[in-house]
Order: sequence, then structure tokens, then C-alpha cells
Amino acid sequence: MATETRRAKLNFDALGIKLMDDYLSDVLNGAIVTGSHVRASVERHIKDLERQNTEGFEYRFDRDLADFAITGFPILFRHTIGKHAGDPFVLSPWQAFIVGSVFGWTDNERKRRFRRAYCSLGRKNGKSTLAAGVAILLAAFDGEQQSQVYIGATKFDQAKIVYNEADRMVSKSPRLKSMADQRVAQINFPSTNSFIRPLGSDKAFDGLNPHGIIFDELHAWKETHRPFYDTLTTGSAARAQPLRFTITTAGDDKSMLWKEENKYAVEVVHGRVNEETYFVFNACIDKDDDPLDEGVWIKSMPNLGVSVSADYIREQAREAEVSVQTKNRFVRYFANREVSSNEQAIDPELWDHCTASLSNWKSASAICAAIDAGGINDLMAYALVARFPDGIDTDGKPKWRYETLTRCYIDVDTNRNLNESPWAEWVQTKRLRVCGDLYATVKEELTKDMRQFKVRQVAFDPWNMQQMGEELHRAGFDVIKVPQQRYTMHEPTSLLLDLIRRKKITHDGKDSLLRWSIGNLVLDVDSDNRWKPSKKKSGDKIDPVVALIMALRQCSLAPQRSRGSLFVA
Repeated sequence: MATETRRAKLNFDALGIKLMDDYLSDVLNGAIVTGSHVRASVERHIKDLERQNTEGFEYRFDRDLADFAITGFPILFRHTIGKHAGDPFVLSPWQAFIVGSVFGWTDNERKRRFRRAYCSLGRKNGKSTLAAGVAILLAAFDGEQQSQVYIGATKFDQAKIVYNEADRMVSKSPRLKSMADQRVAQINFPSTNSFIRPLGSDKAFDGLNPHGIIFDELHAWKETHRPFYDTLTTGSAARAQPLRFTITTAGDDKSMLWKEENKYAVEVVHGRVNEETYFVFNACIDKDDDPLDEGVWIKSMPNLGVSVSADYIREQAREAEVSVQTKNRFVRYFANREVSSNEQAIDPELWDHCTASLSNWKSASAICAAIDAGGINDLMAYALVARFPDGIDTDGKPKWRYETLTRCYIDVDTNRNLNESPWAEWVQTKRLRVCGDLYATVKEELTKDMRQFKVRQVAFDPWNMQQMGEELHRAGFDVIKVPQQRYTMHEPTSLLLDLIRRKKITHDGKDSLLRWSIGNLVLDVDSDNRWKPSKKKSGDKIDPVVALIMALRQCSLAPQRSRGSLFVA
């Protein structure tokens, strides 16, 4: 990777390799708890050390090269964010294993053995910071002239996360800063005519000849990104020792590129596929582990207690107890295991635990309404949510609890068979009202309820309820457009899940239709872990719970009412 001249110039010592040696020993003797995949990676390394200088095995482990790379981190790089900002970047033992393996193993021609590296860990474990350091080593210290190092992601802004970290590292290091020419979206190293550049599939790209590629968050890459992915992976044929370095957390069953890579990585590290040039570090809990068992978290989060707080993970684990959806989020992002993309968001039994008699809503500090509709002649629902004082927090701010009512309606000409269960029961118990003029009936009864409870504010989705909103506005109500997108629905959805977990939202337990819709609810989650209800993915109708979430959104934002008659501004 580098010459002795460079080594002396950078004043590297021989301490770095000890981090790697100790890690290998501690994993094998059980002092460090790992999952089966990481242990297999360590055992592979030990086995390959024994295979050196044997027939048919052309690779050797160069301790000096490994040491150079490992010790390069604290000498060259500084942390740039958080409480460790400004401190030397001393690798954690598991990071030393990755860096030492990738840069220490060579072939008979002294070229890099591992041309691909797959590093999968739970969130907040320093993947991006590690990848930024690797990118700089590839661009400036890998003995490659005109090295092109690309940080590839689905979007340019995502690629800039790792790139910006590399840029900050260069700025914080006098040695690197003197070597580099930093531009807006490119770090140049004139001595070797090399550069680091972020690249997203949403920007034009052509003529790539990469020496190094950092693939960021592979789980977020969809089938539509495959041409971009293929362009990056097939452009290094002219390079002597290219490296494809992938960092990611686990995906779901629709993350096809990730599924392919992850499956292959598992096969390689366990020896079921012979691929000598592929390095794997796949940190995840094992199949039979309980993801909420604190004792197994270190398997998927080897930086637990370093870059990721145990208290933060405990908080996430408590949230995971409320629903399959939140548990899936925990399993995917922190336990680092694949999950299904379609899972029930709220356990109806947890909703049952929120049953109680409703209060006198005249004492509420705010009441808001929201309306949601399905397809033509299908279900339509509105919800009312009331907010009540529930004490004061440690900062002197008021805490709140909530109560809710919903009303559901369906057109007499619906295509659904209302004589079948459960629809027949809902009609009989008047939880579902069948209407000759659905639109007019809902508007009339919503208006009546809002006047009875002295509600002024009602939320609606402008995509399919614009006319209703305009008519309610003319009737004197404050109407709020709430498009059913992540930027409007993530926070109130998260709030509802939290309220259910803490039993701080109450319903009377009589609305079986609302309970059914809650059981149907599936959330659409993006790569940034932002949620919204998904009518497409949900098993059946979710209009009542969507109306509840929208009303909760407005009620949580409403100011406290003044003395006098109830009024929500």
C-alpha cells in the first residue's frame, strides 16, 4: 500500500497491529461477544494465516502494511463531530480488524488481496467515519497514480455524508491539509493526481475509472439504481488493486441489491462459496437471539458504549415493545437483521390496554378533528382528539394525555358485501353508518360534532378532500391541509405509538371498527426511518386510524386554550 519512505514521513509506530491481534484473540476466547458471521470472519483470518506458503494459496498477511493502515488513523485523522471532536481517530478493535485485513492481505505480486469488502453493522456504529478514512487512504496513500475514489449512494446528498466527513478530516489534519486541494464537491491530491468525489444516481455520471468505491447504505438501493450500481462496479478493470468498500445496515425483503450482496457475503464468510478476494464483516445478532435482550446488542453494535449510547438503545428497545412495526425497526437498524417490509404497525392488544372511560371534554385544553376517505363509495371516517394536562416534566413544561372518538360511514352503493362479517356487525351496532349520500352525511355530522365540542380546527388531505375542506372553511371552521406524506405524518405517527406504549391515549373500547383498522395499519418507512401510513401496503382499510393520526397531529400542536369557552385556534 505504501513505501517505507511514506511510513517514515508519517512517523507511524508499531502499536496499531496490536489492536488487531488482541481483537482476534478476544473473539476466539469469548472475551468479546460476536455473532456467528463475525466469528466466522475471524476464524477465516486465522485459518488463512496457517495456509500461508502452502500450495494453492497465493496470499500472505503483511503485518507492516496492516500496521501502517491501522496506525494511520490516529496519526492522520481527527474525529470531527460530537464529544470526541478533535481527538485522534484511534480505531476500535473491530475497526482495526477490518482495516488491517483489507490493507494487510496481499497476493504474490504484492497487490491487495481483498478487492471487495462488505461491512454491515447496526446504526450509529461509526460506519461513515470509518469509510471516510478508508477513502482518504485509497486516494492518497495506496501507491496509485490518478486514483479516483467515488463515494456512491442513491442520492448525491446521501453520498455527501461520507464525503463531508472525509472533507472535515482533511481540514482538521495539518498534514493532510497541506497535501490536499479541497473544492466544493471534490478533494484533490495533486502529488498523485488523485481525488475523492461524491456521486449519486440522481446526478449525471460517465467515464468512470474508479480505484476505490465506497458504497453507502446499500440497503437503500432499489432496482431502479441497478444501472448506476453496475456502472460503478464494472469500471475498475484497468486498475491494479481496486477496492469496493460497502457499508450498510440490514434491509428488508424489498432491498434486492442488499439481499443479493448480503446472501453472497454470508456464503463466502462461512466457506460455502470460495471467493478469496472478498472480505466480510457482518455484525448482526444471531437467528435465535432475542433482539430486545441487552446481552446480544454488542453482536450487531460493536461500538456500543463508544459511538452509540447504551441508554439510547434502551430507549429504542422500549419503543420496540409497542408494535411489530417498531420492533421491526429495532431489529433492522440496531440488531441488523432483515425484516419484512409489510408488518402490522400496532398490536391491537396494546390498543385494548388503552381502554377507559372518557373524561368530560369540557375540561380539555384542546380538541381537534380530522377526516379521511378511501375510494369512491367506500369507507369515510373522521376522528376527534382531545388533549388534557398530565403533570409537569423536569424542565417545567406541561405533559399531556389524549382521548379519542371516531365516526365511520360507507356509501349504500359500496362494492363491499355489508351482509358479511365483520361489516354486518358494524352496521348492526351502528359503528358503521350506511349512507345514501355519503359526502353530505359526513359533512353534516362532522359539523354537528365540531359545534357540540366547540372545535374550530379540522385537518384534511387535499388530495381527495379538497372540496370538503373548502365547504368546511366557508362554514366558519379553520381547515388545515395535511398531505399524507412523511414530512407531515412521521411525527404524529411516532407520537401515537409512544402514547399507546405509555397508555397516555384513551378510547372507550367500544369502537371495534377503529380497532380493526389499527390492526390493518402498515407503515411505509424510508431509508431515513421516516414513517407514514401506507394504504397500499396495509391489509385492509385504515381510514379511521389515519384520521386519528391527523387529528392527533393538530391537537398536539394546538396552544392551550384561555379561560372561558372551549376554543382551539
